[in-house]
Amino acid sequence: MPKPDIHQLEERVLTLMGEFRRLKKENQGLSLQVDQLNREKETLIEERSLSQGSQDRLSKLESLSKKNEKDRKLIRTKVQTILESLEKFDLA
Repeated sequence: MPKPDIHQLEERVLTLMGEFRRLKKENQGLSLQVDQLNREKETLIEERSLSQGSQDRLSKLESLSKKNEKDRKLIRTKVQTILESLEKFDLA
């Protein structure tokens, strides 16, 4: 090979090696970003799971509260009826 061809080949190899190093560095940066995003994803999955559990518990508590309120009203009505009956009984 003539000397100019070897010189061009050396330049191209150096250029390719530089590009390879740049791409390798970029790949490492992207890999770090992917790892960070995966950690964030896992955190969000855990938070969503906890949130769903809290929402389920809140829903159950709200349902129980409504049931208790209905029971309180029913008991209040029964107590009033019993008190009225006792008042009538005392008068008779």
